[in-house]
Amino acid sequence: MSYPQRTVEVVNTGLVIDQSATLLWQDIKRAFIYETGSGQETLTCAEFMLGEGYSVEINSQMPGWDVAIEHLPRRIENLVDER
Repeated sequence: MSYPQRTVEVVNTGLVIDQSATLLWQDIKRAFIYETGSGQETLTCAEFMLGEGYSVEINSQMPGWDVAIEHLPRRIENLVDER
């Protein structure tokens, strides 16, 4: 079974994930950018901590990643970049 490619898009109010859910900038309490994997299988990820213990993750394989990662430092005060 194959799944559709996940996407991320930057809009004025936040990030749209998979054209169906919007993470509002104001609702993102903290964000972490980190790398996972080893060797040639390294993947860069960003995890967004929201209220009530929820989190959402995007990764560097998603279309729109480069634009999204450029906007994070300007939009999220509590950004931790562990790359």
